[in-house]
Amino acid sequence: MTIAQAYVTATATPREVEQRVRTHMQLVRKIAWQIHGRVRDVFEIDDLVQIGMVALVEAAKRFQDLGQASFTSYAAVRIRGSLTDHLRKNLTLTRLGVQRRTQISVAELAVKTAGGDPANRELVAAELGITLVELQSWRDKASSAPNKSLDEVYDDHSVWFVDDGHTPESALVADELRATLATHLKRLKEREALVLQLYYVEELNLEEISEVLSVTVGRVSQLKKAALGQLRTWMQED
Repeated sequence: MTIAQAYVTATATPREVEQRVRTHMQLVRKIAWQIHGRVRDVFEIDDLVQIGMVALVEAAKRFQDLGQASFTSYAAVRIRGSLTDHLRKNLTLTRLGVQRRTQISVAELAVKTAGGDPANRELVAAELGITLVELQSWRDKASSAPNKSLDEVYDDHSVWFVDDGHTPESALVADELRATLATHLKRLKEREALVLQLYYVEELNLEEISEVLSVTVGRVSQLKKAALGQLRTWMQED
């Protein structure tokens, strides 16, 4: 059973909502900072925290404890999902643009350190080993990225949606493996499946997962190892 299946829509009392929000504000900041580390050149941490807080309040209103998942794990999914949706809708700066901006900043610092004027484009271009025309092109990419639809943003040139991708020849095989894996994931014990979801989908580290499940880091590691071992066995049998 997934976290999403572990609750039903419900209306919590104002006191329950207040208590849940008050005790999970740090969770919002933790997730916001995790995501901010990847997109700090594009989004302010305060904006991400605010969006996460809205998601937390909504989660606090909707959650109903059915004994299948803790509110912490449910809230983490809702917060991370809300932030991801925000990035999908607003991220337009390409990965290349961020790289160009960084390279230019490093070159300007090198010029300044050498006693030159970092505003001198000829010196900066020379430091980068490119022409003035190329430097202008780099600046254009760094300062303004074209507006893109979600489909255009969602590729391996995006800061957020970095993807190793598949070749056309491997796509079909990957789809088949994904379907088989999904089938076997349903056979795992509930807690083992939850650990894999939090680790690979929600991208929490072992320490954070231990907090969510209220177990030791060592126990999380054991559950993760057992789940992967079982999946590997089942996949090899197919």
